[in-house]
Amino acid sequence: MNNPVRRLIATLLFMLGATPAWADGTLTHLSGAVSVQKADGKTLPGAAGTKVSAGDTVVTGAGGYVRMEMTDGGEIVLRPDSRLKVEGYKFVADKPKEDSFVFSMLRGGLRTVTGLIGKRGDKDAYELKTQTATIGIRGTQFDLRVCAANCGALADGTYLAVRFGAVQATNAQGGLPVAAGQVAYVPPQRPPVMLPRDPGIGFTPPPVIPKLDEKKKQQSAPAAQTQEGGAKAAAAKPAAEQKPEAKQEAKPETKPTSAASSSASSGQNCAVE
Repeated sequence: MNNPVRRLIATLLFMLGATPAWADGTLTHLSGAVSVQKADGKTLPGAAGTKVSAGDTVVTGAGGYVRMEMTDGGEIVLRPDSRLKVEGYKFVADKPKEDSFVFSMLRGGLRTVTGLIGKRGDKDAYELKTQTATIGIRGTQFDLRVCAANCGALADGTYLAVRFGAVQATNAQGGLPVAAGQVAYVPPQRPPVMLPRDPGIGFTPPPVIPKLDEKKKQQSAPAAQTQEGGAKAAAAKPAAEQKPEAKQEAKPETKPTSAASSSASSGQNCAVE
């Protein structure tokens, strides 16, 4: 009796160890050649519903596009000839301080709308790495392209165009805040610089890939939860304790320094145009 029971227990333990308890992301829409290289070395053909977990690499071939949704509500669309590896991921709804999303853009490019990670708890919980840069976010939508002798006339390095929100582009030589409507370039072994315009890193997925909606994401759960929580807290206080909120004067928006613009115009335009 004992041997069969032990074998059954061993089999169940093996299955639990080999299969993740939950997935960190799911492929929702795809077009063309898409695959997922699992952490154990196996390669699976991509399909709607394919699960992605920490350690996995999502790959698109020539002409391939894929949209992936993470459990925190974030969305990523990969362009053709791209490789994105999920280095680490943790999202527990009631434990915001434990949030973490670290992933590497090994090749190609993406468009993303970030989810809850990085917007609650630890603001540095979201980190996107490339060969030349580390990108931190504060809630945003942006396009990113990694070039390594495969972008035509564009010089090697990391290019990013922020559509909504803001990011921080950093390498060993310095850091650069990039706001909505701005474009930056992070070259190898030189500080990040602003570019006067998008050098062509954007892309248009086929109609089968839904468009990412940054405004919808910004107006979703976190804002609603914050407003609901604030309303409940205010209602719980006695009327005498409730005080009108002090009005804050609007501060002018910070603009790129002339030095950054000058360096982008003089040093980098020739490299990327």
